[in-house]
Amino acid sequence: MPTVVLAACALGASLVVEPGGLTLDEALDRIRAARASGDYSTECVVVRGTNRLTRTATLLPADSGLRFVGEDGAAFTGGFELEGWSDTGLGWWSCPAPKDERGDDIWFEQLWVNGRRAARSRFPNDGYIRLPKAECRAVTNGCGKVTYVESACFSDDRVKALGAMPEEEMPFSQMCAIVKWTFVRRTIKAYDPSENTVTTHGYNVWHRWQAWISSFAKEALVWFENVRAGFDEPGEWFYDGRLSRILYRPLPGEAIGTVSAVAPLVRDSKLVELRGDWRSGDFVTNVSFRNISFLHSRAPRIPGDTLNGPTQTIQHQAASGSDGAISLSGVRGVVFDGCNVAHTGNYAFRFGSGCMSNAVVNCRMSDLGAGGVWMGADYRYEDRIKEIPRRIIHPESSESTAYNLVSNNVVTCAGRFNPEGVGIILTHCSDTRVVHNDISDIFYTGITAGWTWGFFGSVSQRNEIGSNRIWDLGKDTMSDMGGIYLLGTSFGTRVHDNLVRDVRSQFYGGCGIYLDEGAEGIVVERNLVYNTTNAGFNQHFGSGCVVRNNIFAFSRMKGAVSAHRRVVQGIPCAVHFLRNIVVVSEAPLAAKGVRGMHEAGCVWADNLWYDYRGEKSAEFDGVGWDEWRQGPLECGGVFADPRFVDAANGDFRLRDDSPALALGFKPFDLGAAGSSLK
Repeated sequence: MPTVVLAACALGASLVVEPGGLTLDEALDRIRAARASGDYSTECVVVRGTNRLTRTATLLPADSGLRFVGEDGAAFTGGFELEGWSDTGLGWWSCPAPKDERGDDIWFEQLWVNGRRAARSRFPNDGYIRLPKAECRAVTNGCGKVTYVESACFSDDRVKALGAMPEEEMPFSQMCAIVKWTFVRRTIKAYDPSENTVTTHGYNVWHRWQAWISSFAKEALVWFENVRAGFDEPGEWFYDGRLSRILYRPLPGEAIGTVSAVAPLVRDSKLVELRGDWRSGDFVTNVSFRNISFLHSRAPRIPGDTLNGPTQTIQHQAASGSDGAISLSGVRGVVFDGCNVAHTGNYAFRFGSGCMSNAVVNCRMSDLGAGGVWMGADYRYEDRIKEIPRRIIHPESSESTAYNLVSNNVVTCAGRFNPEGVGIILTHCSDTRVVHNDISDIFYTGITAGWTWGFFGSVSQRNEIGSNRIWDLGKDTMSDMGGIYLLGTSFGTRVHDNLVRDVRSQFYGGCGIYLDEGAEGIVVERNLVYNTTNAGFNQHFGSGCVVRNNIFAFSRMKGAVSAHRRVVQGIPCAVHFLRNIVVVSEAPLAAKGVRGMHEAGCVWADNLWYDYRGEKSAEFDGVGWDEWRQGPLECGGVFADPRFVDAANGDFRLRDDSPALALGFKPFDLGAAGSSLK
């Protein structure tokens, strides 16, 4: 299993950071003062116990070479313990809202009680409300400031419960909505009971709100947070901004005298930042962190947000506007080994521009507001290179992010504040390995890479996504997502030996391996994919991709295999689909449109197809096996029982008499897939 071993602190002098002793800032100040005088003897910071951060800890190029090693459950937390709880006698406890240095209430949107993310008062308690009609308009005030007002008109009578909300509480409440693959939370401005209409406002326009709502309003999933109507079940909490109180309904067995309630109070959402200057080539280099936990970060705020008010979150696809509890840019040779990142409002790690030869290994990431690891340059290459179609940009500049390793990690329980979060994401990033990770319990995609839309140039080349275990995604909530999702030119990228299962989308998507717009030059091999809402393998449009020696099993809708567009930008959208095993028990074997892909030069050869309902039930794009086999695709292959050991219980090993073996299918063992962490 790939790993990184860090040197012990015995190699140099060290300082100790611990409660009651030196703070992290004080230790860094001492080291910097010593280095300014020419003394570089202190190379290591030993961290003990749980240390509270009052601001983001920032490391600069001058701090290069430092090592941080944790002992005795070492942790840094951006949280603050709420105090002064009293029992109201009404079924909930209450404490005063914490104050900042000016005496103003500090607003927060996450609370952890006894180590558990407490449920924020939510309406409805379970599920979502449909949004039949909505509109958006821009409003300019007397100072020329533009804000946006959205009106959402509901037919669901449950929304009328908002009519009991006092007007003074509305600035502290939010309407949250998912449309396909994006998410927004907006402050409630007004409610009109006669029209059952909620008016919200924010500092930026919801990306394509008007276009999406006019076409897809019925696909929008809406709920409301921090509303009194939703404060009705044990384990929930409510920020009463009108009375400056925090309310909490205890779970059975919780005692007011021993309750631990932690809110994220570091003003910045970043707990630790490593900031080099890649523009000048002044990098942070050779810094390492080992066996340290990073806990309790708030959600990032957008320009225009006030600190003491609800987040006007709109981060577009994959929570791309989110930073990381640990954020890095312009770094080389930085390693996180055996660390734990939990209870965040953002990504665990966010690597930006100019990050090369770094590693995140043997780490646990859980209870995440967005996702696990985001790695990729910050700029939008697609805006720069549409003038030079199909050009491949190599990682040669100081701006590039490349040659990184994300290995043997566990990423679980993500998207808890922004459900768009991805387990591990590579954007505008090359020559990076994502291997032997466990990724689960996420509302959106497990692993994604690429991120240029269409057949344009890209830096996302030669990435490896291998030997990962990915499961329990989508949760019937997000759409247009998958276990492994790639898009854009990605020559030399390999997706291999991954186990992907239990991917459940709300509407379309919910695929196992999903090649989206402009996917190019990718090899997909030796992957096991099963129990997906839609196709085990789906290509929206791409070219020159090879899909071979995989097992795609038990998709529920539309088709186990799907490929859509024939020609885009004058480029044939071909795929080579070879020696795969495809089985279903309820969906068609091949989705609508696949038969016509022969015009794009697709090759479908030596595959084994099987429908457990029998040959007469087999459907390939609306036709039976005989017509499919003899049609224009010249698909070859056979329709036969693959003879799995016990597919119904997840054992897809082939018996010795499997007909797939005669087609050239090579059995593969996924026993080494995933993380070795327990």
